[in-house]
Amino acid sequence: MPSKALAQWDTTRSDAMDRLERVHRAVTGGLAGRPRDVTELNHALFLRLAGEVQGFCRDLHDESIDAICTPAVITQADLMNAFRANATTGRKLDMGNAGAAQIGHDWTKLGMQLWPTLKANYPSATVGGKSWSDRLEWLNRARNGIAHNDVQKIQDAHGEHALTLSTFRSMRGRLSRFAIALDKVTGAYLTSATGSRPWH
Repeated sequence: MPSKALAQWDTTRSDAMDRLERVHRAVTGGLAGRPRDVTELNHALFLRLAGEVQGFCRDLHDESIDAICTPAVITQADLMNAFRANATTGRKLDMGNAGAAQIGHDWTKLGMQLWPTLKANYPSATVGGKSWSDRLEWLNRARNGIAHNDVQKIQDAHGEHALTLSTFRSMRGRLSRFAIALDKVTGAYLTSATGSRPWH
């Protein structure tokens, strides 16, 4: 069974991105090419995707902490409070983008080496020499350029992957697969660490 975080990714978060796509389609008439200037709409798509990925990761991290902070795993309340404080204090997902390094840092607070685990479990996840971590880094470069109106950063991101609806759909699909994988490896780790399944 998936985590609540993944269920929300598949429903509420997905619905939000679907609504933006519908707006895009309404403006363009669903026509290929650029019958109208939709640059700002395209930018909004990537801002939303970056935000939803970050929200999902933060929700899953919270849910993982809750799975550990139970009387069956940590019997003393003081130790439970100390673990929760350590796991959330200085959490990168609360302060910056959901880049590969930031996500990896926060998962070490659960006692997990995330990226080596993902690589071991999903060796074929790299597509065209680009891994999930590479996609996350690109998305956040694009997000920062757009959010801070940094023309050079926007151009650099666009030069690597065009900031278009087609790219958005491709990145969304790949990062949806990342979300599923993150849910699975985290769930497996917590099951091994705590002796019980974290998502019911």
